[in-house]
Amino acid sequence: MIIFGLGNPGLKYRRTRHNAGCIFIQELAKSAKKRFIRKKGYSIAVLRVRNKELLLIKPYCWMNQCGPAIRDILRHHRQDFLVVLDDINLPLGRMRLRSKGSDGGHLGLRSIIDVLQTCDFPRLRIGIGPASMDSKDYVLLRFKSDEMKILRTVVKHGIKGIRMLISDDFVKAQNHINSIKIELDSDE
Repeated sequence: MIIFGLGNPGLKYRRTRHNAGCIFIQELAKSAKKRFIRKKGYSIAVLRVRNKELLLIKPYCWMNQCGPAIRDILRHHRQDFLVVLDDINLPLGRMRLRSKGSDGGHLGLRSIIDVLQTCDFPRLRIGIGPASMDSKDYVLLRFKSDEMKILRTVVKHGIKGIRMLISDDFVKAQNHINSIKIELDSDE
């Protein structure tokens, strides 16, 4: 299985809200003590979960133009895949795992759907909302330290859900992930 972590390339965007997908797969790789290797157009980390290979991929392209990059990677790695991305419509501290669906207004997801000509693929949405300003500016803001603490806790629980997805089944992982609710000052 391939897990694509969406975000914008470059240090300038590393800890921004729009890069929640990249942050997620970086933490997943870190939890398995794996590093990303730079390839032409993307970075990849390979790990095994219950004897199943998992490819974590960060495309090097702008979020809104990730569809062609993902299509090209899928041509070389014909496998099931999951897209991990930010969601301004979900509050910070929440996640949603879905087997398919619309783009929900997310331009990165729209790019993938347009290029692959299907919306029938799983996605893990990481809450970054609610927006306190215009969404185009909001998604490019860096997480504040208390928000980053919430994000890291959510990601930790989400990684457990991904391991369930690989070793058990989609519904069990979905139930776990969709029940996550971390709030400021939460001890979870």
